[in-house]
Amino acid sequence: MTKSKDLPKPKIEASSTEERLKTDFITLSSHQLRTPLSAIKWFAEILLTQRKGKLNKNQLEYIREIQRSNERAIALVSDLLQVSRVSEGKLHLDLAEADLPTLIEEVIDSNRSFLTNKGIVLHLEILNGPLPNIFVDKAKIRRVAQNILLNAIKYTPKGGQINVILKNNSDDVICAISDNGVGIPADQQNKIFERFYRATNVLRIEPDGTGLGLFIAKSLVEAHRGKVWFESEEGKGTTVSFSLPFRKK
Repeated sequence: MTKSKDLPKPKIEASSTEERLKTDFITLSSHQLRTPLSAIKWFAEILLTQRKGKLNKNQLEYIREIQRSNERAIALVSDLLQVSRVSEGKLHLDLAEADLPTLIEEVIDSNRSFLTNKGIVLHLEILNGPLPNIFVDKAKIRRVAQNILLNAIKYTPKGGQINVILKNNSDDVICAISDNGVGIPADQQNKIFERFYRATNVLRIEPDGTGLGLFIAKSLVEAHRGKVWFESEEGKGTTVSFSLPFRKK
């Protein structure tokens, strides 16, 4: 395993004192929220085991809803902390040899229930294989694929299709995730990687999103000296691709 200490850290320069204060506030509040959210999660899990007393059907459902809401809050705090690390140039990579198809398959498997619930068919294809191993921070590349795939699932209608293509591209490996969902309006495509930005058409479908998924994915890929890009047409779907260069130990 190789620890990365010499990779350039992506850094977003604060354009003003106000921007700096916003970043500091996000960092502080996110850290402060972690403890109470963890406590809520722990107590909810205890209640669901019913070791402290039996619950009726309605009570169990209330606790499950508390748990689901808490998980969404924990995910938001995690995203905000990730954004803070990127903004402050404190993103650390723990590099190890990895097989990209295995990482992508793990992400797909973790989302099987979402795919099944919406009746979405997912196809995985490897071109110009076999793919060589790469040196990446596995957890962060899983996060990249997770963010992109979740967007594809959220904004693809029931019974839709998602295609994942992995490709050996001579100097790097490419992962492309395509859907036949709502697509991105042409006049908003230049903003799609901005922090907290969400296209107007997806707000009607998923009003509770944060607009951080693609920003985080792009930041993590660029920390690995890779690239992220997309093609989209409103009403027809979106393809989000990222590349990761071959890297020796």
